Amino acid sequence: MEIIDISVGIRNGMLLWPGEPPVEIAWENRIDEGAGFNDSLLRFGAHSGTHIDMPLHFIKGGASTDDLDLNRLIGPVNVVEVPDNKTSIDAEFLESLGLEDVTRLLFKTTSGKRWADSSLPFDEKLVALDRSGARWVVDKGIKLVGIDYLSIAPYEDIEVPHQILLSNNVVVLETLDLREARAGEYELICLPLKLIGREAAPARAILIKK
Repeated sequence: MEIIDISVGIRNGMLLWPGEPPVEIAWENRIDEGAGFNDSLLRFGAHSGTHIDMPLHFIKGGASTDDLDLNRLIGPVNVVEVPDNKTSIDAEFLESLGLEDVTRLLFKTTSGKRWADSSLPFDEKLVALDRSGARWVVDKGIKLVGIDYLSIAPYEDIEVPHQILLSNNVVVLETLDLREARAGEYELICLPLKLIGREAAPARAILIKK
């Protein structure tokens, strides 16, 4: 059994969506400075690093983290490798894959290669799911979609694909690191922090290859 950690760690200075508050992780107490224990202080947005989006993120009065069904986050998943020449993930491409009985999809894109260099700035040309692709996901009854960069939706059309997915109870899993995962079938385990009444939550996500 092979376990692949597909989570992007949370750290100071990490890459975030433009406008998100910077991550601040500091020592509140340190043994090296005479304290009896080490103790960290954390301050960061719910969309920092690997995280899930809930409907409340883009839909007024939508379901929050309280309403999350963990069954959607654990189970079979297909990793799809998007060709480097694809600038977006549309319905035509998804249909061409010939996938049957798929309940969860993770997209491995050229954007995700940027995790190899933590100094790279945010890329507005990120590869993402367009409106037609989002509708295809809903029409196929898929429970969860994830992607290996900061957003499931394009930078220039951030709202509508999110709204299509989230209004149909599709869990959105963003900011994955899929560089070690080949295209194919896996078991997904993704457990977000148990935040109460929030629109998103950081998560640890792994793939299991049997």
